[in-house]
Amino acid sequence: MKRALVLGATGHIGAHVVRALLAKGYVVCAAYRNPKYLSVLDGLSVKTVQMDLGDSAPLQRAVDGCEWVFHCAGYYPRFMDRRAHAIQQGLVQIRQVFDILRTSRIERVVYTSSTATIAPVSGRLATEADIESWPLVHWRPLYATVKIAMEHEVLRYAREGLPVVIVNPSVCVGEYDARPFSGRLVLLFAKGRLPVYLEHHFNAIYTGDVGVGHVLAAERGRLNERYLLSERHITLGEWARLVAAAAGVRPPRWRIPYPLAIAASTATELVAAITRTEPLLPLRAVHHARSGQRLDSSKARRELGMPRTPLEEAIHRALAWFRAYRYL
Repeated sequence: MKRALVLGATGHIGAHVVRALLAKGYVVCAAYRNPKYLSVLDGLSVKTVQMDLGDSAPLQRAVDGCEWVFHCAGYYPRFMDRRAHAIQQGLVQIRQVFDILRTSRIERVVYTSSTATIAPVSGRLATEADIESWPLVHWRPLYATVKIAMEHEVLRYAREGLPVVIVNPSVCVGEYDARPFSGRLVLLFAKGRLPVYLEHHFNAIYTGDVGVGHVLAAERGRLNERYLLSERHITLGEWARLVAAAAGVRPPRWRIPYPLAIAASTATELVAAITRTEPLLPLRAVHHARSGQRLDSSKARRELGMPRTPLEEAIHRALAWFRAYRYL
């Protein structure tokens, strides 16, 4: 039976990857950094190991004896980070981990990237072939920029012979979101305190399906390939109404007009220019929000056999978990 190491096992995606592996009978070593979030692994038959990915010795010990490694411990830039520093931090993390992996006898590395690395396209669904170039030829938000740089670095290791499969999840919704990132999209509207919204198009998926998708990528994925993991395209207004209905609260009543959003973004860019930080609401992000991105996830369904849990069920599961752990 395969032995798998999950890096970032207490994260939202990592916790689901651990469960998907256990459901198929695999032996799991769950690596985490902060013991504060260990509760998401309560009751699971796993070996846990605390480590910082920058410390090579414990990482090497954890890798030894494992056939599969799931890198779910992605670096997330902070809003106030300088762009060049954030990119460098992301690249350093990748190199620290992947330099060890390429000297080990690993059969498969599954790397968790993001659909933020997909280049904007118009007039059709975006696919895995629409990889964003690096260095960038046009502006992208800080989070997307860092993820793009990191994914290209992983692809470099793949070209050099490391057996890598990349998965690109869209917005993830589900249980075990102890440090809400995408879960903030649920909490924001479930609390019924936001009367307005900006119409935005995005893609989402149940995180449990993403966990299963990681395991399927290890079992069936083609080396050096990327797989988009998404269940559905949705607007922010539709999303807000689904969450509000599930939470039993009033949905936001007013959509913010784009001229008002543009005025607000202009103000945040002025503040950012003065403070030399990332703008809270970049003008180009407002323009991008209007068209959004529609993703074609048929490759993952066709080649991996990805499950498709309805978003309505994903939202209900997320809300139940948030209530149980008093986020709501």
